[in-house]
Amino acid sequence: MSRIIAADSTQGALYGTALNAPSNRAYARTLNLRDREVVLTFDDGPLGTNTRSVLNTLDKHCVKATFFSVGRMALADPKLLREYDRRGHTVGAHTFSHPFGMDRMAPQDAIAEIEKGFAAVSHALGKPVAPFFRFPGLRDSPEAVAYLASRNISTWSVDVISGDTDPGANAAKVTKDVLARVRGAGKGILLFHDIKKPTAEALDGIITALRKDGYKFVHVVSNTNYQPNPEMVANADAFRARPEKPTSSNARWTAAARAEIRAGSVDVMRTEWVELQQANEQLTGKTRSETSGARGATQMGGAFVATSAGNGQTGGAYMANSWLATGQIQ
Repeated sequence: MSRIIAADSTQGALYGTALNAPSNRAYARTLNLRDREVVLTFDDGPLGTNTRSVLNTLDKHCVKATFFSVGRMALADPKLLREYDRRGHTVGAHTFSHPFGMDRMAPQDAIAEIEKGFAAVSHALGKPVAPFFRFPGLRDSPEAVAYLASRNISTWSVDVISGDTDPGANAAKVTKDVLARVRGAGKGILLFHDIKKPTAEALDGIITALRKDGYKFVHVVSNTNYQPNPEMVANADAFRARPEKPTSSNARWTAAARAEIRAGSVDVMRTEWVELQQANEQLTGKTRSETSGARGATQMGGAFVATSAGNGQTGGAYMANSWLATGQIQ
């Protein structure tokens, strides 16, 4: 680790260049990184052996990272979540249930996902987390970003996408792609997923190769903590359990898959590659072929997004949390 940067979340700074909404891109900024400095970030965890492997590799190289945890995953394995913090990493939030298409959700539903995610991760960690937030699939919207700004929560996008959620991803391909993309960018925020086996297997080689190339690793911290929205804390009904609904009619969304999600795992959410592949093409200047044949996707305003069938339902998350209503998170 070369140095530590304290990132300011006041009035909702936007970090990283791969943003969805054109109006948000105009305000995006990257961290004050020097040439050949990178920040490692990981989404979606914690999840078992893959997360543990990632943590052990980071320890081996004395590198600190930022983890954007899904609230449901945090509640499913709070002991492993606390390993992020115990080993000196920064912990932020990545919604409660990892819904896709947050840019198409009703604003109140997007806000609930954000707040429930932060509250769940804070609860599982046992203390407040950094006011750092990342949208699933990087699908930000002006309304949600404005809400985050009003809460002094920063929005985190990326500068380099690892491709570890792509179909057929493996350690060799992830390593090759990451090294090529980092060398092309020269510096920036890197996106991985600590729930992915290819990432767990590739990370050691990636860090070793980047160090040989003269790259240095920066740890990002916050001078402030997430504070729960007092109105939502006071409104216990906003967090009462409600029946779950499937997010897609695609055959991949079987009853077994939905049961796995309820148990805490988001690893079955394969559609994220559609979102991240589009963002990567924006970053690298590539153009998606019109014959890409991405299943379960549609083109909206030049961007490919995962679709739901019929009712446009993108969530159905719930959290029964009497601890929130009683104000145990300060």
